[in-house]
Amino acid sequence: MKPIVISGYFGFNNCGDEAILSAMIQELSKYIPRKKIIVLSKNPSQTKALYQVEAISRLNPFLIIYDIMRASFFISGGGGLLQDSSGKGYSIFYYGGLLYLAQLLRIPSVIYAQGIGPIHKTINKNFLKIVLRKVQLIMVRDEQSRKILKELGVKDHLITVSADPSFLLKVKEIPDWIKKKYHLNHTETSSTQMNIGIVIRNCREIQQDYHHKIMQFAEIGDYLIEKYQASLFFIPFHYDYDHTLIRGIIEKMKYSSLVNYIGEDLCPSHTLSIYSKLHLIIGMRFHSIVFATLISKPFIAIDYDPKVKNFVSALELPELLVELNRLSVKIIDNKLQYIMTNRKNILSILNEKKIQFEQKAITSAQQFQKLFMEKYPD
Repeated sequence: MKPIVISGYFGFNNCGDEAILSAMIQELSKYIPRKKIIVLSKNPSQTKALYQVEAISRLNPFLIIYDIMRASFFISGGGGLLQDSSGKGYSIFYYGGLLYLAQLLRIPSVIYAQGIGPIHKTINKNFLKIVLRKVQLIMVRDEQSRKILKELGVKDHLITVSADPSFLLKVKEIPDWIKKKYHLNHTETSSTQMNIGIVIRNCREIQQDYHHKIMQFAEIGDYLIEKYQASLFFIPFHYDYDHTLIRGIIEKMKYSSLVNYIGEDLCPSHTLSIYSKLHLIIGMRFHSIVFATLISKPFIAIDYDPKVKNFVSALELPELLVELNRLSVKIIDNKLQYIMTNRKNILSILNEKKIQFEQKAITSAQQFQKLFMEKYPD
């Protein structure tokens, strides 16, 4: 059996992308030995240790070419890889370039449950039109991604609308010392205090008005503590990017001594376990809302990127979305009051959607397994 090679935003200690990789390996390892799975990673030694797979540097062209040449499949993993709205604009050429390389080497390529776009630059659109023609299997995680691919000329019957792979993740109980440190020994249902998780992303829009946004979030945090006697848990999903912002918010808060900052390097399954102890999530990062859906927790989603809005629309819960530029104490309070009034209905919708997304994620895994088994029937 030849190995498979997986690319993605892996090895950066980003909780959402590590959740994608963890779920993918969980499914792939059911029929592919882990030593036959090669991951392109920023931190290969860490990726090897976490998942018991092979890993190489995502920036080593010689190893990448060598491993793709001897692979049975090249998988462009989940996440928002093919877009030019965030980062430095190199994303499409890096991830699209790897797909193109696999095609030049005549290795079957697969797009695995990605969110596509936004794509603004004409040169990027033209490049993807060339690359996507020869992809064997294209699975996307939302309808908007399918529409973008159709606009790029991809035939509709070649596209499957799936779900984020992390919907197949399982909750892993966090260590007792972390429960004790953050007073998480009680269960969410037995708590008399409202536990609110806050997941912020240090995005471009915040950087443009940094001081004002910090004060805004600090004001909201103080209000939640003051009015609802809430216990706040700031959870960094991407520590290197979000740590400074979160610390800045907490320092500006009047009740900073009452805030919990989860500074430990937790795996996605442990983060899910912390979620299970919360009553509500206020989240910017896409996977903070995915995680809330995965364990059926009400949320207030902060719309900073189309992928957040698209996901909340797919849940059919637009009332739980607030635009970043319209964020205020009043709007957060209105959303919270709406959730408290409609909690039963919201939980019912989340439970139903969770089952649907889980099934779609399973279908994605089965689609690739079928393709793989056609090559290796034994």
